[in-house]
Amino acid sequence: MNKNEAIDYCINLAKNAIENDIRPNPFVGAMIVNQADQVIGTGFHQKLGGPHAEVYAIEQALQKTTDLSQATIYVSYSKATLLNACFFTNHLKKRPYFILKLASTIDGKIADHAKKSQWISNVASRQYVHDHLRNNVDAILTTYKTVIQDQASLTIRNTVGEIRETNVIIIDKNLELVEKKYENLPIFYPRSASKIILITAKTPSIQLPENIKCITGLFDEQGLLFSSVSETLLEMGYYKILTEAGSQLNSSMIHQNIADELYWFIAPAILNDLNALPMFGLNEFRGLDKKVQLSLIEIKVIDQDVLLHYRIHQV
Repeated sequence: MNKNEAIDYCINLAKNAIENDIRPNPFVGAMIVNQADQVIGTGFHQKLGGPHAEVYAIEQALQKTTDLSQATIYVSYSKATLLNACFFTNHLKKRPYFILKLASTIDGKIADHAKKSQWISNVASRQYVHDHLRNNVDAILTTYKTVIQDQASLTIRNTVGEIRETNVIIIDKNLELVEKKYENLPIFYPRSASKIILITAKTPSIQLPENIKCITGLFDEQGLLFSSVSETLLEMGYYKILTEAGSQLNSSMIHQNIADELYWFIAPAILNDLNALPMFGLNEFRGLDKKVQLSLIEIKVIDQDVLLHYRIHQV
């Protein structure tokens, strides 16, 4: 096989890893071939803190020969850019990798004029979110308004109904959620391991529970400036974050070039109401020269819903 074929083989090996087991390390596959171009060793990085892919490949090859001086090793690391998009974003941009999740009608509405959004997508789509999105990130990002309005707990529910905790990052400029009237919100369920991170511009006036932390961010008239908190979130171990919120936060993240991927669930329905809430939209004129370009990664049909998975190009 030629070099490109060998690297492709290594990338496919790397995909055998479970992302939650290796993050923040990258997906890496390795392969060793002898002089006759025969594969004599393969491996992939399997666990954070465990052996690298090359070690597995070398150990396997040594079971077939004790002389590897004429062998060639191929490693996928510098070529698997899409597979390792989260890793490269963490290291090169010094920030978490952000994923937007949206569910809308065909005409792009995420809630009606009364801000009711439950439920636009179907049961199978919502289960996909739990199994494949919430289950594969370090935290879920949302706003205090979404938490209150949706009575959200933002846990992970598997297909048999078991519930698991998640870390939640909530943008709450004025620390609304620490007011006593909100103490019984579902988001404040008893936590054994996960945390709630409040991004705020205020200093809390009361002692917060151990599992609730505040970090200070900068805000403008459109909301949080992500550059003020991104490196802090990364240092706290939030390498990959799923955003589940409304159009204002979605738009702000796109505008600030902070969103990396989009999962868009489209329900087979038309709301046909100009006053309903759109997926995106800043209150300013933006010509076509300012459009944000996407690259399609995958299309899925989930019952009657359509899932479009995109990579978002940074401007």
